[in-house]
Amino acid sequence: MSDAERMSLLAGDGTVPSDAEVEIPIMDGLAAFSGDFVRDTDRAWDLVHDFTQTRAAGPLGEWCEL
Repeated sequence: MSDAERMSLLAGDGTVPSDAEVEIPIMDGLAAFSGDFVRDTDRAWDLVHDFTQTRAAGPLGEWCEL
């Protein structure tokens, strides 16, 4: 979130087709995302692990402003 009025999501990696929908746990519920914004679980965990160990974000991919 760059400010209260703008939000961006990281583009998916093709793991899930664009027309498919995936429910992702967020806080106390589930949020539905199209395949356009779904990434491979192993890649996502690798990014989180690397960040928690080095405090540096690796190359993430393309951000899409909503």
